[in-house]
Amino acid sequence: MKPSRTLLVLFVVLLLPVSSRGQCDGKSDPDGLSWNFDEEEKEGFSLFRFLGDALTPDLIKDTRLIRTYVRDVRFGILKKRCGDMRSVDAIYQKALKISEYDIARALFLSLVATLEHRNVDVRVPILGEIGVPLTFEEDSLFRARQDNLPSKLYVDTPTGNHGDKDKLQHFFASAYLAYASESRELARASGNLVEWSEARFVVGGADDPRDKRANKQGERFGHDLLTVRNLLPSDYFHLPVDLREDVK
Repeated sequence: MKPSRTLLVLFVVLLLPVSSRGQCDGKSDPDGLSWNFDEEEKEGFSLFRFLGDALTPDLIKDTRLIRTYVRDVRFGILKKRCGDMRSVDAIYQKALKISEYDIARALFLSLVATLEHRNVDVRVPILGEIGVPLTFEEDSLFRARQDNLPSKLYVDTPTGNHGDKDKLQHFFASAYLAYASESRELARASGNLVEWSEARFVVGGADDPRDKRANKQGERFGHDLLTVRNLLPSDYFHLPVDLREDVK
């Protein structure tokens, strides 16, 4: 007797998690796609490009690599398949590989990879509003990377395409400061200063408690990496924090 339609549907549902597990845990899926794809853009040899690369600081080249990785169509496909939290981990893990597992450098690269504003308008006494660039990417490249950024980070993430994309830069900036300085207090003070300044000097800015939550979670992530080096961002985005507490 042929299996019923219900049994066929059940079989497919049970099979899907198995087929998608490979790509989501870092291994290749049957279609050959995994998070560890080559982030370099394929281009022919150019003497001018070769000389330019030779004279370009490593940090700028690494920034290009991590941003190329995030805006790649393959990253967008994997984000849809595996979820936004897995995508955040993938950005950090790729940054680790690019930086040859220098954690401080990887956290900084994760920060520049997740900047979701091209510029901000700042109110300056006497001069008025001045645009301050945060990235010098071409507009099309910036838009492609911005569209691919993970956005569903919290249970209270706002609906819409933008979601919580801006929380990534708060998280990784605080993580970098806490790790590089070996001080959670410095990271917290810097984050609070940024929030205070944003509310008073950035056009449209606000002292946002949800930004502070991301700051504190990143602060803990960066500080904990000093002792446990194999932690991932996803371990911390759902970590409850009390903004009133004075964590030592």
